[in-house]
Amino acid sequence: MLINAINLVAGYGGEPVLRGVNFAIDSGDIGVIVGPNGAGKTTALKSIFGLIRLSKGSVQLEGEDITNVPPDRRVRLGIGYVTQERNVFPSLTVRENLEMGAFIRKDKFSPVIDNMFELFPPLAQKADDVAGQLSGGQRQMVAIARALMVSPRLLLLDEPTVGLSPAFVSEIVDRILTIARSGVGVLIVEQNAKRALEIADIGFVLASGKNLFTDSGKNLLNDPEVAKSFLGG
Repeated sequence: MLINAINLVAGYGGEPVLRGVNFAIDSGDIGVIVGPNGAGKTTALKSIFGLIRLSKGSVQLEGEDITNVPPDRRVRLGIGYVTQERNVFPSLTVRENLEMGAFIRKDKFSPVIDNMFELFPPLAQKADDVAGQLSGGQRQMVAIARALMVSPRLLLLDEPTVGLSPAFVSEIVDRILTIARSGVGVLIVEQNAKRALEIADIGFVLASGKNLFTDSGKNLLNDPEVAKSFLGG
C-alpha cells in the first residue's frame, strides 16, 4: 500500500476534527475524500502531509511510519501537496514557479519542466507570464505542475477544481487521470462529489470527522444512501 493513514485523530485545539478516520490507496490509484463542510476533509490532507500533529493514529508511506516526520521531509520522501488557496507565487513567472518546485532536486531539472509543459500545454504558452495574471484554471495547473517537479509518489490535492469553468474542470480532471496512469497515487478532497467519484478507484465519505462510507467510486455513486445524503440525489 502506498499510503495508509490509520485511525487519525487530530484537530486545532479543543474537540478533535478527525475522530479516527482511515485512508489507504495504492500507487496509481485515485482516492477521493468527499463529505459536507466541516467533515474534516482538508484536515485529513494536512494530517497526512504533517501540517497537523496527530493526537492518535499513524501514517505509513509504503510501510514506513512517517507519523512524526516533518512536512519538508515528507516532500523528500515523495509526497506532494497542493493547497486550495495561495498555491502559486503570484509575482513569479510560470517557469520560475516550476523552478521553485524543484528546490530539492540535485539533478538538471529542465527536462522535468519540459514534461510539465507537455502535461499542461496552456502553461507552455504562458511560461514567461507572471502567475498572478493567469486565469484560475491556469494557476491551478501551475500549482499541480510545481508539486510534480519533485516526482512525488503521492499527490495530495485540496479542491483542485473549485471555482473553475466547466472547460477547466474537465481539463484538470483529465490531467489527474494522466498523473495516476503514470503510477502516482492521488488523494483528492473535492466538493464536486459526483464528478470526483466518477474517476475514483476508492472513495471516502466523511461526516463529523469519521468514515461513514468507504468503497469504490462506482459503488458509492450507486449507493442510494450516499446519493440521498451527499450527492443531491
